[in-house]
Amino acid sequence: MNITKHILARKECYLPLVIPREDGKNIPTYITIHETSLGLEKQPAYKDAAYYIDLLEHPKGDPRYGYHFLCSDTQVWQFLPTWVRTAHSGSTEGNSSVGIERLVNVNIDFDKAIRNQARLTASIMSMYDIPINHVVPHKYWSGKECPARLLAGLYDWNWDRFISTVQDYYQQMDFFMDID
Repeated sequence: MNITKHILARKECYLPLVIPREDGKNIPTYITIHETSLGLEKQPAYKDAAYYIDLLEHPKGDPRYGYHFLCSDTQVWQFLPTWVRTAHSGSTEGNSSVGIERLVNVNIDFDKAIRNQARLTASIMSMYDIPINHVVPHKYWSGKECPARLLAGLYDWNWDRFISTVQDYYQQMDFFMDID
């Protein structure tokens, strides 16, 4: 599976850089795991990838809001280069991280979607030499119960199993190679 590039054109979604490299780009130091839900209830079918892409392209609130990736069971989309800071974590510290959302929708195979999210996480860890203890849930930064299903242990997954799966992909060097 290749990553579908859908890079946002909005310049105002970028936040000031915190730890810039010589070329002026941000160095991610964390990876933050999210899911597109408002709690443990399944989202209606209409809240699919197109719905969330539209929200990013036409923000209703803070235009700096965004996340880098969205994972489903069959596809991974990239919306921002990994070196761009964005307000996805609800705190300044979390903005030095790459944000990876997982689509939650009645039509999504949770197991496959979370495996795509874990593989992508391992890929970004390899790119930036990010240690596994810097892979954190959104809750780490803001206290928000996100990713809710993963933290609640639904569908035979929990945070520990997710981290273990990320480590498996990392050790097997099973990475996405087309990340910007």
